[in-house]
Amino acid sequence: MKVHSNFTGPKSKKRLIAFSCATALASFAFIAKPAFAEEAKADNASNLDTTAATTANVETTADLVETKVVEAPVTTENVASTENTTNVSEQASTSTASSETASETASTTTSESQAPAESVSGQTREAVTTDRAASEAASATADTNSETNVTGGQYYSDSLGNWYYKDASGKNLTGAQKIDGINVYFDENGIQVKGNFSKNKQYYDADSGALVTDCYINHLGGVYYVDKNGEPLKGAQTIQGKQVYFNDYNGLQVRDGFASNEHFYDKDGNLVTDSYVFSTKYNYNNTIYPFYVDKNGDKLKGEQIINGKSVYFDKYDGAQVRNSVADNGRFYDQDGNLVDLGKKHYVFIDNHWFYVDEDGKILKGEQVIDGVKVYFTPYYGYQIKGDFNSDGQFYDKDTGELVTNRYIQLTRYESNGSMAPTLETHWYYLGADGKVVTGPQVIDGVRVYFNYRGHQAKGDFGYDGYYYDKDTGALVKNSFVSLEQPSGTLIYYLDNEGNTIKGEQIINGKHLNFGKYGIQVKGNFAPNGLFYDAITGEPVTNRYVQINDLSNSYNTHENKDKWFYIGSDSKALKGEQVINGVTVFFDKDGVQAKGIFADDGFYYDKDSGARVNLGNNQFVQVNGNWYYLNNEGKIVKGEQVIDGNNFYFDKDGKQVKGNFAENGAYYDENSGVQVTNRYVNFNNNWYRIGAKGTPLKGAQVVDGHNVSFDQDGKQIKGDFASDGYYYSKNSGDRVDLGQNHYQNINNNWYYIGNDGKRLTGEQVIDGVEVYFDSTGKQVKGNFAENDSFYDKDSGARLKEQFVDLNGKTYYVDAKGKRLREGGVRTINGKEYTFTGGADPHLAREEFLYPYGYSSFYDLNNKEVKGPQFVKAKNGNRYYITASGHVPLGLHIINGELYMFDAPTNKYADGRVSANGLTKDYFPSLIPNGSHIYYFDKETATAIKNQYKEVNGNWYYFGPNWYALTGEQTIDGAHVYFHRDGKQAKGELVTVNDKLHYYDPNSGARTENTTLTIEGKTYHFDAEGNGKLLN
Repeated sequence: MKVHSNFTGPKSKKRLIAFSCATALASFAFIAKPAFAEEAKADNASNLDTTAATTANVETTADLVETKVVEAPVTTENVASTENTTNVSEQASTSTASSETASETASTTTSESQAPAESVSGQTREAVTTDRAASEAASATADTNSETNVTGGQYYSDSLGNWYYKDASGKNLTGAQKIDGINVYFDENGIQVKGNFSKNKQYYDADSGALVTDCYINHLGGVYYVDKNGEPLKGAQTIQGKQVYFNDYNGLQVRDGFASNEHFYDKDGNLVTDSYVFSTKYNYNNTIYPFYVDKNGDKLKGEQIINGKSVYFDKYDGAQVRNSVADNGRFYDQDGNLVDLGKKHYVFIDNHWFYVDEDGKILKGEQVIDGVKVYFTPYYGYQIKGDFNSDGQFYDKDTGELVTNRYIQLTRYESNGSMAPTLETHWYYLGADGKVVTGPQVIDGVRVYFNYRGHQAKGDFGYDGYYYDKDTGALVKNSFVSLEQPSGTLIYYLDNEGNTIKGEQIINGKHLNFGKYGIQVKGNFAPNGLFYDAITGEPVTNRYVQINDLSNSYNTHENKDKWFYIGSDSKALKGEQVINGVTVFFDKDGVQAKGIFADDGFYYDKDSGARVNLGNNQFVQVNGNWYYLNNEGKIVKGEQVIDGNNFYFDKDGKQVKGNFAENGAYYDENSGVQVTNRYVNFNNNWYRIGAKGTPLKGAQVVDGHNVSFDQDGKQIKGDFASDGYYYSKNSGDRVDLGQNHYQNINNNWYYIGNDGKRLTGEQVIDGVEVYFDSTGKQVKGNFAENDSFYDKDSGARLKEQFVDLNGKTYYVDAKGKRLREGGVRTINGKEYTFTGGADPHLAREEFLYPYGYSSFYDLNNKEVKGPQFVKAKNGNRYYITASGHVPLGLHIINGELYMFDAPTNKYADGRVSANGLTKDYFPSLIPNGSHIYYFDKETATAIKNQYKEVNGNWYYFGPNWYALTGEQTIDGAHVYFHRDGKQAKGELVTVNDKLHYYDPNSGARTENTTLTIEGKTYHFDAEGNGKLLN
């Protein structure tokens, strides 16, 4: 690095505006172009005294070094206070950068003074001061910064772009400093704070590093206001006549939401009064509800009259009640207006029944109306029909009456531990309390069973181990029963207690077997070794059989379709047998030998299984393989000498040809004779067979040639052998590569040592630390086995720097070793965050730990603060909330509904899900406890207020994004959607006990029409109600 001090070169005529925040904001409008003093026109209200700065660029012989000469910066003092809020004077900024343009918060970029250019050797910036700089450097923060004005030192930067200041004695400054009249700050490592708050909680400009005062700033996506001392304001404030609020914790301005004082501030941060307020940050059940703030900005709660209309706001959080029942028992419509529902009668609203009492209020909870026990939900007040209440009591689908002591059949979604519940139909029995009964029960004198969910066992075994009839559900005794399974039909026999019997049994005079598990053995062997007929189930004697057990409960598949012979004891014969005058053979498992040489050495016919005489003392070919028959006509195995030649036959008697045998010797591919003293090619590899018939290994001299073979006997060609020498890829001869030089072979670099062998491991060559792997290849652009990284070009070991590999960035220390610990690490005075686990690397476009439960870091290793979407390097999108969490399930963001990994997914990591038609399930036994949505695969947002065709079915997604169900009026047409959201088209549907028909094309309800449907004629009146005419 070259440092130039005492620079006195020519000064530019273009003067840079000084660094105080007020001045910077005054010239905010000029940031898009060079802001020169001659061009800046201060507003009359601020009358700023600006003094120039001068820049110059110096090109050296080795580096391009940027040098800045700074003269006399200026700041203004303009903060005053009021009673309970701080009123920041409008003198803080000019009309070109007022707080009314809060979105244009100050970057305080007023000069190009510390914009580091990329240079391997870094940059140096020299500061030269004048008497005027010392006397006119006005600072409202003199009490928090050094009173001593430092001059005569120099700024310089490192290769990472960090700036430092070295004073005249050569010492790096730290902490708050005034340099050349400008208040700046350096951390404990001497790095200048820029575009951030320092430890003294003051903010410093991102470009100049100067202390920022009396203005709005935009930092990490949030807005702050720093006072005359450069510290962020907190709490309620009045700035330029506008009431605003800053977070009590860190001074972040509250925008588009309620502050901790319960006042609402709009998207520009201004206090809202006497108005309804809406914010996407406040939603319930995927619906955005408004609030109303009074003239003081306080939320209204309870009953209110607004614009002459009776409305209601939740007594706890102040959200307006809409299309629902309020705490006071009154119903408010979708616009929030009170609805007079009359008294002492049922009313039907939004597909639900309610009951209005004598005071005109909606009833809730358990009630007895006209002597009937009914139930209304405790929060919304709608009647439960055909469903369970929160206490598990069931109410009739038509009357709404509590159902007791009665069977019911329900079709509903059931979750079986998987992510996607299935639609199932089950019988239940409701006890005297209206709740489902479980376990064994006696109902009307009949023993029945219900599982833990209340499902009645029918045509199956209950969890108690007993079988229950498929029609009546009654306990079955003294009877055969069967269960259909994918593998086949399973048959059981139940005794007079209903227990399954096992093992050998006599039933109705027949000898049967039910094995170890109570499943009847048919067409198979039982554990007792007897074979039972596939039809009668009785033991078989004196006949050939094949396994015909479709359930495969008592034998393995490999014996299926094989032949056995069952003897007089009902067991399989084994070994040599004569059956019906024919010599046959069965192996140790009783399987008949067919088309093979059996264990006795003889061949048996592939069709009849009879023994075949193939002769003796000769070679025979069977099924493409060669065998040798001895003088008994049996096949030989292992090493054999035939006619003076060495041969080998494997364990099945097949002759080994063109291959290595189990004894390690190689046998000729044509004659099968053992090979000696010659090269052979096997599987495209060369071997040298020695005098003993086995392959040579290691370094050898063959016919005067130095050659080498690996541990399997394969000849080394075109590579280095384990002895360190290189062998020709053509001849296989050892090649003299010389000594002490690099050698490139097949695009890999090697180093040949002074003994002519390739080097391995860590080496120092020509003063450079390099590494060669176990095969001698030089490691380049990768980590070696010693955990050091070597340069991709030179191969030199890298130290104290970041390295990139396979899309990840690592750090190697002063010894060249990879950083092996995650977390925050300080490197060259700057903090970096590394991932944990077995592969610690710089956290970039990823979560610090798996599954999105921790901080997300961007491409620059900066922690991402929410709320915002992020995209990880794996391509998945996530959303970071303001509190730093990654949401799961459904969430409304900026007015749009998104689905993030379902919470029921064991491996959910919060990624955005855009899978088209999606069901959002809730862990509840209550039917209809779920909604159907459609998430656009491009935008990932849920559609609403529109039709959508999916897989040939039409759906309508309503204002709350989910698919509508039941009868609806859409665009003036009466239409109907089933419980699964599919539109009824060309169907007869019963709606509230009335028969309706929906057009097969438009789906509209048919009215004032007579139609013949499937041979029956109906008339539909003006309300669409149908009547069968014939």
